[in-house]
Amino acid sequence: MGNIHTVGPNEALIVSGGCCGSRLKKTRVGSWAWAWWFVTDVQRLSLEVMTLNPVCECVETAQGVPLTVTGVAQVKIMKNPELLQTASEQFLGKKEHEIKSTVLQTLEGHLRAILGK
Repeated sequence: MGNIHTVGPNEALIVSGGCCGSRLKKTRVGSWAWAWWFVTDVQRLSLEVMTLNPVCECVETAQGVPLTVTGVAQVKIMKNPELLQTASEQFLGKKEHEIKSTVLQTLEGHLRAILGK
């Protein structure tokens, strides 16, 4: 018939599908959700802090000075419903190292843009 799925405060539970053709995604943080067997997809998304080390090597500034810059960034997925839905669309089904790689590439791109000004 179905199952009750629970998650702690550091995880999001995303429930999609259903027996009535529902296209809505339910997101729960630190709560529970009911899911029908065989027709409902239930996945988890970590809300833990991830520490990343962006590195930009030999980036030229606007004055033509080459720089090598390293940084540290701590990122996490926010619990805000709109942002959580966007994160689930982008990262659901991906492993943690894939999420870190995507965010790291974005950070490095922004860092290069800042250095190039």
